[in-house]
Amino acid sequence: MEPKKDNTIQYVQEFINNDYSLLKENLEALVKEYKRKSKRLDRIIKQSDKQQRVQVELNDTIIEQKEQLDKLYQYNTQQENIAKEKLDLTISNALIDDENYRTDIVYKASDILSGDFYSIQKLEDGSILAYILDGQGHGISPALTIFAVSSTIVSLIHSGVNFQELIEKLFPIIQKFLGDIEQLSYTMINIQADSDELSFISGGTYPFLLQSEDKITKYKANNLPFMNFSLIPNITTINSQWDKLLFYTDGLVEDIDEELSFYTPELILKDSLKLEEARKIINHNSYEDDITIIKISKKRI
Repeated sequence: MEPKKDNTIQYVQEFINNDYSLLKENLEALVKEYKRKSKRLDRIIKQSDKQQRVQVELNDTIIEQKEQLDKLYQYNTQQENIAKEKLDLTISNALIDDENYRTDIVYKASDILSGDFYSIQKLEDGSILAYILDGQGHGISPALTIFAVSSTIVSLIHSGVNFQELIEKLFPIIQKFLGDIEQLSYTMINIQADSDELSFISGGTYPFLLQSEDKITKYKANNLPFMNFSLIPNITTINSQWDKLLFYTDGLVEDIDEELSFYTPELILKDSLKLEEARKIINHNSYEDDITIIKISKKRI
């Protein structure tokens, strides 16, 4: 009988060969994966470099544009301040140190340029013209409208017109200053020199107030806000004794904080101390709208 062959060595050899083949396959797979990831990483690095260059260029562009915007803002602010100075020069109060009347005025713009404007002037017939104009919106556009209107009023007053003539000549002219959707709110009050008679036109504004002793009477607007197609406003005449007069723009009663809401037009008219308190609040805070208040009181003789 032939002796049995020992297959152990053969088994070991086959195991080694098989394990080597598996190890080789795994190694080759790892090499391929490494090369694939290496290429991908290389692409990522290149893309990252490109993105960094783009980011640097973008940052440079942003810095340059910001510098240009800063220069433009400074220029616009400078021009707005110049325009404000010119507009303020047309503001007048002919009753300062007047022997018959005292005036208390609060005037606060929400921005550099105001859409509000006021003036108190004496006409050639001795009567007093006190008015507030409220242009629609904020900024340059309403300020330009207000400047054109106020300048026209001054020019007409210098020509010697009375209140009736002023209205008849003024409004056909200012139609040219208004855009298709632009409107002008106004209250214009004419106080006669030797009587208690008042004449007024008002459109798009809150009622003005007259006080006689303890009685306060409100007079609502008698016209619509003026637009480029509006007719000449109607004038209303009042024959009534009065001691104090108050009129104002909507900034006093609309979009205000709780602190200022306490100071109603009636309270301000009655109590001079309340007007001064309201002035301090208005000057201390910022509001979305311009605020103008005019109070005219007869001096007791």
